[in-house]
Amino acid sequence: MIKFVFVRHGESKSNEAGKFAGSSDIPLSELGKKQAQLVCGYLLENYQVDAIYASPLSRACDTVQGVGDALGLPVQKYEAFREINGGEWECQSLEYVAETYAEDFAFWKREIGLARPTGGESFLEVQTRALKGLDELFKAHDGQTVLIGTHAGVIRSLQCRFQNLPIAAMKNMPWVTNTSITEVDYDGENFYLHRFCLDGHLAPIAEQSKRKIRF
Repeated sequence: MIKFVFVRHGESKSNEAGKFAGSSDIPLSELGKKQAQLVCGYLLENYQVDAIYASPLSRACDTVQGVGDALGLPVQKYEAFREINGGEWECQSLEYVAETYAEDFAFWKREIGLARPTGGESFLEVQTRALKGLDELFKAHDGQTVLIGTHAGVIRSLQCRFQNLPIAAMKNMPWVTNTSITEVDYDGENFYLHRFCLDGHLAPIAEQSKRKIRF
């Protein structure tokens, strides 16, 4: 059995600006850096982390770097946990995407699990590569606790698998707040979900952290 502890990155500058970051490398905002400090403190107090992996995007790596620094563990970059490729939507505002790609964006809003950004990747593809990554980590770290810094799209797509639901059910999955924690055990075949979107550690900056970008 392996324990996976997923952490969504802190607020990015794209979240702050209301833009679709996708797989572009957008850094943390100042609020995101504060959120990262709080989540790292919580993780260090409540988990015995044996290994750390993250999406190669800086906003995910930087969110969990504090745990690595405290424990002397490297944050290993793993392509499987990169955010969805947003195609032509990347680094564009919600308003621009809704106007310029009206048909694709309307379908995205209705059926996010089945949709794909114009010229980009589907969440089924995201889920497939993320699950492959989890299998690889299971083989390397069976019996350990592995921390994974990643993104909302990756976590929500995996949540469908954690609950044995089709990817189409992603539209019904709750949102994933910045630096929230999702905890899952895995025995190589079955997932056992213990926590989803735990974000009580953000209480000291709760008002600031209410801001969410839902796309």
